[in-house]
Amino acid sequence: MPRGLLTAALVFLALAPAAPLLGQDQEPARSELVLPDSIESALAMRLELSQLLVGRTLEELKELQAAWMTLLALQQKALDAAKAAPDGSPEREQAVALRADLDTLVAAADSIVAALSQAGGDAERAMAEIDAFRTDVAAELEESTVPKTREAALELPVEVLKARLRPLTRAQVEEQLAQWIAFLQQACLEVSNAEASALTSTDLARVEDFNAAAVEKRAVRGRLIERVNVVIDALDKKAGDVTEARAYVGSIVVTPPITGLRVAWSTTVAWLRNEQGGIATAKKAAVAIGVLVGFWLLAKVLTRFVGRAVRSLPRTSALLRDFIQSSVRRLTIIIGVLVALSTLGINMTPLVAAIGAAGLVIGLALQGTLGNLASGLMIMIYRPFDTGDIISTAGSLGTVDGMTLMTTAIKTFDNQTIHVPNNMIWGDVITNITANPTRRVDLKFGISYGDDIRKAREVLERIVAGHEKVLADPEPVIRLHELGDSSVNFIVRPWCRTSDYWDVYWDLTAKVKETFDEEGISIPFPQRDVHLIPANAPGVTGAPGEPGAPGAPGEPDGQVIQPPSREAKATHASGKKG
Repeated sequence: MPRGLLTAALVFLALAPAAPLLGQDQEPARSELVLPDSIESALAMRLELSQLLVGRTLEELKELQAAWMTLLALQQKALDAAKAAPDGSPEREQAVALRADLDTLVAAADSIVAALSQAGGDAERAMAEIDAFRTDVAAELEESTVPKTREAALELPVEVLKARLRPLTRAQVEEQLAQWIAFLQQACLEVSNAEASALTSTDLARVEDFNAAAVEKRAVRGRLIERVNVVIDALDKKAGDVTEARAYVGSIVVTPPITGLRVAWSTTVAWLRNEQGGIATAKKAAVAIGVLVGFWLLAKVLTRFVGRAVRSLPRTSALLRDFIQSSVRRLTIIIGVLVALSTLGINMTPLVAAIGAAGLVIGLALQGTLGNLASGLMIMIYRPFDTGDIISTAGSLGTVDGMTLMTTAIKTFDNQTIHVPNNMIWGDVITNITANPTRRVDLKFGISYGDDIRKAREVLERIVAGHEKVLADPEPVIRLHELGDSSVNFIVRPWCRTSDYWDVYWDLTAKVKETFDEEGISIPFPQRDVHLIPANAPGVTGAPGEPGAPGAPGEPDGQVIQPPSREAKATHASGKKG
């Protein structure tokens, strides 16, 4: 090696950074630990906290815990301030979100304590500090579930009430129900007072005012009943006794008393003008109609989209495409109807449960129908035929016009539509006549025994070759097939497109008859030669005067003549049958 090159290599090795040896284990590089300085940064850090805790030293974990505890104290202080704010204020509305963030930070602190314990730190002390921020969740939920005033109770959304009731125990929900029943009883007393005043007043103007007030009070009562039913359902799910509560709610709603046409009209007008009566109902109806229209448009869009997607798939039948498109359209509309009913305030849970129970009973009662459904799905998946194919199955022959999950519509050639159950088709032999693009035409022509065979064959070959719809490949087959009883039979088997089958069949049949007549080639018809044998021919049983003949001694008149013996058949009788 030249001295200059060796010197350059030594200098490069001396200046190059020391590379680790191959196969030597290296510790993974750890990013620098950045302590959170705000609630937002802590919430963002907790998503990657499990990775950040890997490989940390005990001192780093203690610093992280201290920073986390500081942020927990700040969050608890903000939550206490929000809870102390007046009801309905923006600060009070933030209490729920602040509590959720505090729960998230406390849960993340648990992972810090676990890492601290693995590193040899004092886990019990750290856990005690975290538990100091764990408030009595049940008591807090109990306080926030039942508002202090009826107005606040009316403003509480139903879904929020369900969420707050979910973690409570049965005893806690029972306490909640008592408070809600008290609110409802107060509203019922106001309705009763207004109705009683309308019934006892003699001033028609005052009666109309009392009826209008009763309508408004009934609307308030209805909103409270909706929330009380939510509490009753929550208690029922926790195995509580709700018989008395349900009976009370069912007993307070009665048809309002109407005395006179004018009172009825004023009550109706008051209900229509009420924010919680006619106006609310009209809004719900408008929303329901909008939902139905929206889902109807969505069904059309989804049907087109799914249709294009299914058509792009290879080897999918038109029956399967139609089924998927119709199923998507109907399912979307059904979902739209359910959503529209829910916007009207109808509880869909009992309806769905009833549909499920009824589905089980219907399934057991309609096993044959379910068999048709399963067969229809199998036909769509395995595609033995498609729309427009000519098939022969279950004793029916015709064109497939359409298919449902229960039946297949077959249109016969005389324009009759036959609906065949799918299980009969799937359980029978299916002959798809138009499944292949080409088809062989089987023809048979007979000539007389006295005609020229070669000439007849040349005529047949010329006729077949001259037809424009006969395919050259595969090559037509024309052969002398058999020597029949009355004729010498040729088979003619040309190939054509499936759609041209009957045109080729009829054209060739007519052309062969015309050409045979022109060429003097006869087409014989079936014949039978009958040989008459005299009755007194020797050896024929049943001749006059012989045993077995009519009028013979010992035989009654009208006795059937016995058949000839085998020898008489061979000697005196012969015949041909075509």
